[in-house]
Amino acid sequence: MAVAQPAERARPNLRVVAPGELSPRARRRRARILAALTAALVLAGLFGLVAFHVALTEGQLQLDRLQQRATDERDEYDRRRLQVAELEAPERVVAAAQQRLGMVSPPGVTYLSPSGVRTQPPATNTHDQDHTAWPRIKAGLTGRP
Repeated sequence: MAVAQPAERARPNLRVVAPGELSPRARRRRARILAALTAALVLAGLFGLVAFHVALTEGQLQLDRLQQRATDERDEYDRRRLQVAELEAPERVVAAAQQRLGMVSPPGVTYLSPSGVRTQPPATNTHDQDHTAWPRIKAGLTGRP
């Protein structure tokens, strides 16, 4: 019978480790931590980008609302200016005075000037009087304070 030889034990692969060199386990752990930090940084960047886009969109919506309000207010202002112009129209004022207040056109108009009194014959049409009287009056006032 043969004598059994002692089985060779599996010897670990040993080597000299340089100072500061990490073990494979430590390198894997460091790689996982670096990958997790990189993923967290990318996610934080994406979240910041989404938050910035939301803030930009909200600002644009507010700007659109303000522009619409300004347009509405400008339209209202224009409508009221037209209404005031229509209410101030001389034809409307004369018609309201004659119809509602019972006023009548005077038989004659007397204009006072420093050089004396000048009388104008009554006008047949109040519209003609409005448009033709002023140039004559202005011509009589030329050169006077």
